[in-house]
Amino acid sequence: MAGNIEVVDDNRVEVAPGKTDPEKMPAGATTERIGDQISHEMLEELAPNGETDYILEKINNMTEEEALDIIHESVKFHADDWNFPSEMRDRMKRLLEGPKVYGDFWERDLRIDAVLMRYSSPYPGVRAVAEHTDDTHVPIETFRAYFLGIGWAVIGTFMSTFFNSRFPSISLNGSVIQILLYPCAKVLERVLPDWGITVFGVRHSLNPGPWTFKEQMFSTITYNIAIYTTNSYGMILVQKSPVYYGQTFVTFGYQLMLTLFVQLMGMGFAGYLRRFSVYPIKALWPTVLPIIAMNRALTRTEPKENIYGWTISRYRFFYICTISMFVYYWFPGYLFTALSTFNWMTWIAPQNVTLAILTGSSLGLGLFNPITTFDWNVATSSYAALAQPFFATCTMYFGSILGGLIILGIYYSNMYNTAYLPINSSSAFANNGTAYQVQKVVINNKLNETLYQEYSPPFYSAGYVLTVGANFAFYPVYFLYIMFNQWTTMRQAYIDFYQGLRRGKGNFEGAMDIHNRLMSKYPEVPDWWFLLILVGAIVVSVVFLSIYPLDTPVWLVFLMIGINLVFAVPLSFLSATTGTNLGLGSLIQVITGFILPGNPNAFLFAQTLGSWALAGYGDNYVQDQKMAHYCKIAPRAVFRSQIGTIIITCFVAVGTQDFIMNNVKGLCTPDQPSKFTCANDGAPLYASSLMWGLLGSQRMFNTLYPLFKWCFLIGTLIALVFLFAQGLGPKYLPGVRERLRVKLRPNTFALLDRTLFPFVASLLWLNPILIIQGIQHWAPSNLSYKTPGFILSFIFMYWLPKHRLAWWEKYNYVLSAALTAGVAISALIKFFAVDYNPVSLKWWGNTVSSAGVDGSSIGILPIPARGYFGPERGSLP
Repeated sequence: MAGNIEVVDDNRVEVAPGKTDPEKMPAGATTERIGDQISHEMLEELAPNGETDYILEKINNMTEEEALDIIHESVKFHADDWNFPSEMRDRMKRLLEGPKVYGDFWERDLRIDAVLMRYSSPYPGVRAVAEHTDDTHVPIETFRAYFLGIGWAVIGTFMSTFFNSRFPSISLNGSVIQILLYPCAKVLERVLPDWGITVFGVRHSLNPGPWTFKEQMFSTITYNIAIYTTNSYGMILVQKSPVYYGQTFVTFGYQLMLTLFVQLMGMGFAGYLRRFSVYPIKALWPTVLPIIAMNRALTRTEPKENIYGWTISRYRFFYICTISMFVYYWFPGYLFTALSTFNWMTWIAPQNVTLAILTGSSLGLGLFNPITTFDWNVATSSYAALAQPFFATCTMYFGSILGGLIILGIYYSNMYNTAYLPINSSSAFANNGTAYQVQKVVINNKLNETLYQEYSPPFYSAGYVLTVGANFAFYPVYFLYIMFNQWTTMRQAYIDFYQGLRRGKGNFEGAMDIHNRLMSKYPEVPDWWFLLILVGAIVVSVVFLSIYPLDTPVWLVFLMIGINLVFAVPLSFLSATTGTNLGLGSLIQVITGFILPGNPNAFLFAQTLGSWALAGYGDNYVQDQKMAHYCKIAPRAVFRSQIGTIIITCFVAVGTQDFIMNNVKGLCTPDQPSKFTCANDGAPLYASSLMWGLLGSQRMFNTLYPLFKWCFLIGTLIALVFLFAQGLGPKYLPGVRERLRVKLRPNTFALLDRTLFPFVASLLWLNPILIIQGIQHWAPSNLSYKTPGFILSFIFMYWLPKHRLAWWEKYNYVLSAALTAGVAISALIKFFAVDYNPVSLKWWGNTVSSAGVDGSSIGILPIPARGYFGPERGSLP
């Protein structure tokens, strides 16, 4: 390692790379070089970023006593860690049993695992991207970094807002933007003069030298604000669009004020969440790892390596994959769209409704189809297949299969009149099977009972009924399971938060991992900075409610904050450990529907503020903080960049919203030619506003969908069953099984051994939160969007790390970023080239997917002769 690199270490002596000085070794350290026992292949896995000298030095200087202490502490600390490698956990337990039990290489493996825990990372994904040393003199907050970060944020905000109503949506995420940032940075590196000023002894130059890893990462984090400025767009779209409520008071000023305080309130709230989702080592944030990997590939020179015959650099590998995907995406995106919606099983009998329902990709559920798409955008729309842990993807996928079976039961039993409608839609329908028109039942933004009785209640598809019910079951499951299962981590975070406010305790005091120890050199953002932003945003929100006719009480703002203080913490921790991202929308919609029934504007405001601004945007901010944490970027630098970018991009987002709503023909209609159907934002939010905002929770729970109120109890029971089984099972299950083996007849025991015992054993490792998440991920999504992601996850997140770990550490995240970059750039060019003013390309490959009933919106039951289904008009529930 370079001599100017500072290594945070507990009074350890730094010697020349790769050498051990016996005179300077700590007492008890072995004079034998343990590092000599480590093969080249093992070193590639331990130090995939070329830090072999650093790792070897720590291994050679590690004493047996120190290593045992670290292993003891780590086994206990990571006992409830979902992401901790199971092989490493088992190995560490065997190491503690001593050399006689462990066998050969006990001393070597003991020190390797101890060094990984104290001076590196036990997680292969983190080792693949994050360095374990830090040079504090590397430039970060430079003019060019700000210029590029904010400049691309403006472009990214336009893109994210522009394609937000498209399904599946397209955006330039952090992985993609780096391919655009880097060449721009190299141009500035060449053309900018070295002009600068000195402030407080530090010189700030327009061009401080070569573009650095930290500048690249800082610009990327600055850019990420662009992805989050769409949080208020759903509310604005539903209020303003004539397809939905068509409210005329939603002006540019209204949109700007709403967007600004939503963003700032979320950032203020992030000061609370960071204690739980940034500093704990278990807060892994697997979805940020591809971004960091791409950063390294672009900015760092790599040594020549031969990994299973691969010698190509990450940089070159990225560009080859990006260009290849850019060219390829024109086939599923325009030239041969059947490759995108590859519902080939329905082509066998295009008019067979049952076949379309079971296997279709549009009308149907996508069951039994192993090959559903050749479109990378579709294949990764449900799962971050090359970043999310395989255990999370696998559990959610099989939860989705269970959800599909439940949907079939609801549909074919015509439960809640679902058989008259498409089986899996996120839209609301009237009792004649057409789209629900809220204007027919609303006067002055309030439900008119007379008009309602003459028209229809809103009806929902079987898929959407399941989605809503699973949402309600999810909240008690995730809250109880995380708070009990991860109570040690949660309790410590609460204590640290309190002590931080009470006596200014630092976030890194007592840190056991290398990243926290390295980051302790940088001044942290004080809690009162976040508190000041939160108070300012609250004031603006109160003014907003006072000057616009939303008929929404001010106390709703404080209620949303209170709900998030309780429920957002375990939700954020769930995102940090599994890579999934869910809000508090369903919980908030029920509460709002009870306390403010018949008021869709209050419902929309509560959803935007409580679900997206606080838990949603706050989560996004701490995710960026974790990225900065891994890359050793000063927290205050990140804070400054995000404040400025928020203010700028809010104007861009609002301007783009107006452009979309005024210029995209057929926006939010099912047959919009460029897929701007609003299936992800407008349609489900509008449907929810009808259910819980307009009709209210009382009517929904007691008369229209009484099953929903039992879902909270179902979720509670599921959480208790899993907690009980996983808490007591390992202790008592073997004994119970043995007693039953003795008492029961052999045939009876054999039957239980094949059925009941495996089921109970599965409860010991299954995560019920992920099962419920899989069940609820329907309408408008279906298994066609999940199966390819599951297959990719098995290959890239299970098989490759298990059998080709060195290759996976070097290329996996780069491949993910490259393919996503190719799709985004290609889709943007394609839209303005052939979609904005549609250039039709009609041939069999572009029409076969929608030629049959899979491309339609029909139910299995015909509308009755009276012209509508359900209860009689005039006596509607």
